[in-house]
Amino acid sequence: MDLTWLLNRAAARMRGELDTVARGHGLAGVRDWIVLTALGVEAGRTQLQLGRELGVDKTTLTSLLDRLEGDELVIRRLDPRDRRARIPEVTAAGRRLQARIAAARDEAETRLLAAFSPDEQSLLRALLTRLADSTAASGPCL
Repeated sequence: MDLTWLLNRAAARMRGELDTVARGHGLAGVRDWIVLTALGVEAGRTQLQLGRELGVDKTTLTSLLDRLEGDELVIRRLDPRDRRARIPEVTAAGRRLQARIAAARDEAETRLLAAFSPDEQSLLRALLTRLADSTAASGPCL
């Protein structure tokens, strides 16, 4: 079977599960959760840098951040090095929500990977990590 189709199908299944989890926690969907997670991983990036890393255009990211800011999950500060740029940051409420969603995400992953042994799950994660790391930001992850 075609590897591209299999990877896309597996990603769609995982995205569907995580979209349900995110919506169940009051977000618009998995895209909001991915942005929150990306902001929590590395602080101090401008919106432009974040958009490039996620492979998302400026308009789409601004819309996502507007929604998250309206829900008081994110704030945007002026970049002290360039007052035209904004640096989005996760608020305390956003971090609490991230923790709740992470627990639900882990449960969803456990359900989806239940047919795999722990060794197979570790191997799958290792192989996907190598694949993802070998293909530098070549497309959107949202």
